[in-house]
Amino acid sequence: MGCIKGNQFLPLIYSNPSQFKGSWRLDIGLMVLYQMTLFFSVQMLFVIFLEFMPKTYCTDDDYCYKMKNKCLTDFDRTPDSAICPYNSSNFNECVKEAKRVDFRSAQFDYQQDCTGLKHFSSSTATFIGTLLGNLVLGYLSDTIGRRPVYIFSICLGVPAVILSAAINGVMNFYIFRFIVGFAVAGTLTVGWTYASEMITPSRRFRLRTFPNWANARMMQVGVSWLAGEWRLASYLCATLSATVLPMIWYLPESPVFLEQKKKFERAERSREKIAAICQLEYEPKPREEMADLKKITPMMLLRSPVLRTNFLVLCWMWFYVGMSVYITDLNSGDMAKNFYVGQFLCGFVLTISKITIGIIEPKIPWLGRRFIFIASQLIALCAYVTILTALWSKNKESWWYTVSYIFAYAAQSLCLETCYLSLAELMPTDVRSIAGALMNILMKIGTILASTTKPIKFWYEPMLFMINTVLCTAGLLVVWKYLPESKNMNMQLVGQDEISESNDEESSTNKTSSEVPSDDSNSQMTSVQESSEKSEVVTEKSEK
Repeated sequence: MGCIKGNQFLPLIYSNPSQFKGSWRLDIGLMVLYQMTLFFSVQMLFVIFLEFMPKTYCTDDDYCYKMKNKCLTDFDRTPDSAICPYNSSNFNECVKEAKRVDFRSAQFDYQQDCTGLKHFSSSTATFIGTLLGNLVLGYLSDTIGRRPVYIFSICLGVPAVILSAAINGVMNFYIFRFIVGFAVAGTLTVGWTYASEMITPSRRFRLRTFPNWANARMMQVGVSWLAGEWRLASYLCATLSATVLPMIWYLPESPVFLEQKKKFERAERSREKIAAICQLEYEPKPREEMADLKKITPMMLLRSPVLRTNFLVLCWMWFYVGMSVYITDLNSGDMAKNFYVGQFLCGFVLTISKITIGIIEPKIPWLGRRFIFIASQLIALCAYVTILTALWSKNKESWWYTVSYIFAYAAQSLCLETCYLSLAELMPTDVRSIAGALMNILMKIGTILASTTKPIKFWYEPMLFMINTVLCTAGLLVVWKYLPESKNMNMQLVGQDEISESNDEESSTNKTSSEVPSDDSNSQMTSVQESSEKSEVVTEKSEK
């Protein structure tokens, strides 16, 4: 969308590239909004901190032992400690180091994994909340609008984060983490859909590179390091996440959504406010110059061979990438000697990768969604093989195990970014949020399955990465064969040609209904079709 004048993209209206610079006001604002939205959404990964336990600990009488699992009382006491022998010369220093807790977690305080909740962790509760949230909030987003659901999700989620830490008790903790997961479903699904519809098309990839999940992860690591314990960290995360509310409150509803719903008066007001944000003069386009965009229902999507194939490929991508990313991430607590260093490096490498791709992607035509996904998946597969080699050869403490783990996480996460971009660019506007909700549901099923694999780490750790290797190999083959390229796709026209070719009956029905006299009976398909190619050309010139 970007900054507009009337119902056109800005590059079409202004031949002078200097005038195009006004679009950065909106685009930068959207990037800041989306980054802080991701910071709230990264509560999905805060479970790593909530369930963290140290590798060693000591009893009150300074008997130190190595943790077998996440239970402080699960150890076999011998006459002398193998960690800190009583007769050692540096006994006091050894005990101090063995007792050191990098982060005091909810698991450390509540010890819930040592009760009947062993197979139902707080991460599982959070992921189930996200799963159910996608069922509800995705549908509401495509029905009542992106912005209302966006605001509701933040207003629900921020207090839930605070209350999960403020109110004592394991059950209260689980209930509020479930609510946090429900709210995250809204920010993940609606946040991306809203921002991708509002930003200038040529900068859509940058929306997934400069503001990104890895930045949010590093912010969370920094907050957790400063806090040192989960309650204070929760309060700080909630406070920072609340900054999303005034930003989304100020911005208007997505004009793309409003026009697709034939709410043209509201769309005009939305575009007028966008022009004001960009400090540009607004000139409405005459309604007579606009043509109808066909309404696309979920059933029409499934009946179209092209859209159906794209939908099914995306479903598989989201499921297997989500599962493999979280198997890697949820078991990363001991991938480096220092907990914070390991978590920070995972985010840092991913951020550098995304920013680098974001800078060069617009300048290299062949660097599309398919290439990035396939290349990233191949790197991740190589890293998984290296991790397996380290585990089988008893080299888990080696530097190359840590490096391989970081590359595995970063490369697999880059695949997830392509999932988001392909969803926005291959699914029609009418069903984009619903499709996004379904994709997130599949991803959450994958993450729930990933959360249940944690006991495997203490049974036979290589099995985790054997699962990832099999999943990712199958995923790579499907993407190689079926995923179409969608770089610089005009999101407002997605699916229009496919529906006209394969759903003649539905299209004619929609056309007849659209001819009934109404104040909201037209949209802008023709004008955008005629100008989409010119838009890309002028955009590229203006960015050089």
